[in-house]
Amino acid sequence: MGRKLNIGLVIDDIDNFFSNQAAIGAEQAAKAIDANLFVFPGHYIGKTDSRYADRKYEYQYNVIFDLPTERNVDIIYILQGLICSRADLETQKAFLQKMPKVPIVCLFSDFEGYHSVTFNNASGLRESLDHLIERHGAKNIGFISGPVTNRDARDRLEVYKQVLKEHDIPVDENKIVFGDFSMASEAVTAELLDKNKNIDALVFANDSMAVGGYNELAKRGLVPGKDIMVIGFDDDIFSVSLEPPLTTVEASSASLAYKAILNAENYINGTALKDMTVDTHLVQRSSCGCDDFDAEVMYKRFHIEGNNIDYDKVYKIIKEYLFNDFIDVGAISETLDGFVNSYIEFLKAEDKTSMLEVMNEKFTVLLKSDLFALSTREKFFNVLQTMQNKSLSILGNDADRDLINDVFTKFYRRLAFSGILPANSARRRNERMRSVVNRQMGEVFLNESGAEIPYENLLGGLYGLGFEKSLLYLFQGNVKNKGEQNWRVPASILLKAYSEGKDIKTPSEELQLLRTEYIFENEFVDETKRRTMVVAPLFVGENVYGLLVIELPIQYSISVSSIASQLSVTLRSLYMMEEQNKAKQALQNSLERFIRDNTKLEEIAQKDELTKLYNRRGFIANSEKLLDDPANQDKVAVICYSDMDNLKMINDKHGHDDGDFALSTIAKILEESFRDSDVIGRIGGDEFATLAITGMDIDVDKLKARIDAVTKRLNEKAGKPYPIEMSTGIFKFTISGKIDIYEILNNADELLYQEKIAKKTARGVIR
Repeated sequence: MGRKLNIGLVIDDIDNFFSNQAAIGAEQAAKAIDANLFVFPGHYIGKTDSRYADRKYEYQYNVIFDLPTERNVDIIYILQGLICSRADLETQKAFLQKMPKVPIVCLFSDFEGYHSVTFNNASGLRESLDHLIERHGAKNIGFISGPVTNRDARDRLEVYKQVLKEHDIPVDENKIVFGDFSMASEAVTAELLDKNKNIDALVFANDSMAVGGYNELAKRGLVPGKDIMVIGFDDDIFSVSLEPPLTTVEASSASLAYKAILNAENYINGTALKDMTVDTHLVQRSSCGCDDFDAEVMYKRFHIEGNNIDYDKVYKIIKEYLFNDFIDVGAISETLDGFVNSYIEFLKAEDKTSMLEVMNEKFTVLLKSDLFALSTREKFFNVLQTMQNKSLSILGNDADRDLINDVFTKFYRRLAFSGILPANSARRRNERMRSVVNRQMGEVFLNESGAEIPYENLLGGLYGLGFEKSLLYLFQGNVKNKGEQNWRVPASILLKAYSEGKDIKTPSEELQLLRTEYIFENEFVDETKRRTMVVAPLFVGENVYGLLVIELPIQYSISVSSIASQLSVTLRSLYMMEEQNKAKQALQNSLERFIRDNTKLEEIAQKDELTKLYNRRGFIANSEKLLDDPANQDKVAVICYSDMDNLKMINDKHGHDDGDFALSTIAKILEESFRDSDVIGRIGGDEFATLAITGMDIDVDKLKARIDAVTKRLNEKAGKPYPIEMSTGIFKFTISGKIDIYEILNNADELLYQEKIAKKTARGVIR
């Protein structure tokens, strides 16, 4: 079985409805092509979104944008139109250039030099403007645009101008103002209305700005749909709940992401079209002056104006209307097929009463399906009402017409009640989440003894929230991010705990250390099955603790941010308690350390059983001892980070005994290359570290040459059919003040990473 494709989806706030729907569409497409989906939710780039303007540390979410690498994704889809909607072109360019060198596809916005999938702004907006002009006679139409730097905003403004010209309506620049796509649009709406006293319609470039427009109209005593016509764009989740419901343009982010990701292989192979578009459609509600439902509009939409109806064609159009590009949605399609076919048979049957029970059964099955995970109740209501009205228009028998009215009345009632269940389910889910978080905190602090932080307790109860797998990764040392542009995520990370279903486990200490780019794929993750995984940062203020990686269906992802936030607060409390305990027990710890340093037990506890070198704990403890010794101040030292090459190949091809022999040989190479006084340790599965205080300057190249010579000699002595080799990163520094061992390890690790890349490039290895 070949390796599954790894698809990266870089989005803004996953709690944002539009972004969440895009992730849902991406997941459906990933399932269709049997690919893994890794979701990277940050927030925004550029000017602060009004949602986050008062949040000082909101920039911490964008550490997520540093996580995609050539190692963990094969292709990246970026919600460029949302993440960068308020950024200038240079900022957008810099953001894209920081991404890994894999195929990149921009969603909701295009950018020169990159593939893009965008909305066909013209189709839906043109339909809306035609509707205002032809149906309602609008002549003085004001336009509230988005930022001039945003591609969608420019496209929508251009459509507005074109349609006015086509209807011989002069384009008046005084009737155009520019907002920022946020709900805080009262001021620009007021500006437009103050300059134009005879405006009869307002068109907003997105639904969020329409909310601010509603507020400004209310201040002036104007009612949308009655005193002035209003239209939005996006069909955001809140648009139908505005009063009156907002007429808008449906721009399905789920549909767009689905269509884009279905073409992943084509983008990777270079056979995809550079740019693709997804159509938009008018969603007619009350704010334009119409009734919420217009049968004639729906007849036209479904191609059923006359009496000669091609039911197969109509059914396909209904599926496209309900699911956009999700034409094949598995079991949902099957249940919809059953219901629509039963309705068609009902219309054709001589004895229509006999078909009522079948229709009811099929309707029940449909309501129990995941229909509303990929469509909306409003759309389904429109389908039902269109079916009812068309039936009444073609049935001449009063008894049959009564049957139709009766059965559809029951359908509407059941549809209304079905909406209560998800709301209650969401409420119960939120209550369950609060309960899980409270229980976690209680268990953590109850079991916190001051010696070891019970990390596994932090993951308790997450399975009940739909999290199939949870991985708690923490950075080493005291990592801070002050929002500086050159800040980078540490190259290595520790897996402190992970859950598999209801089971929670803690990896052994020597297996916890991983490269940060391996957070999705390592020995603790089942790589044989398709996965959807979401990553969230763990931070409080400037302190960055680590990452939470969750495997789950996207429909449950809206809980991830809240859980990650609460975990961060709990970690901060635990770390503070840990520091307090250390301070209180300083004298006792010093005594215990003195005793342990002089006992065989402590020596065994700090030794790696296989290589007899220090283990990670022993290496850190003894290195810190040397670095803190006043006698070593101002001396030159080196830290050598080593990573054995091809251990997996040796294990797989020759067996684990040979793998152990190879690891022991690496240990001997390091022991012969360094002095007895140097600190040498095996700090991970195939990773080693050495600290040597030279006292004077040292030639790093000569040190590497000595390691290479010892490596060659011991390989000849071993006589194995494979080479026993390692890559090394050697970082030279001068001891002064308080040295953070984790910081210098990270510096050496970065040099190691560069050497490994150079080796792969020399051998012609891409991945």
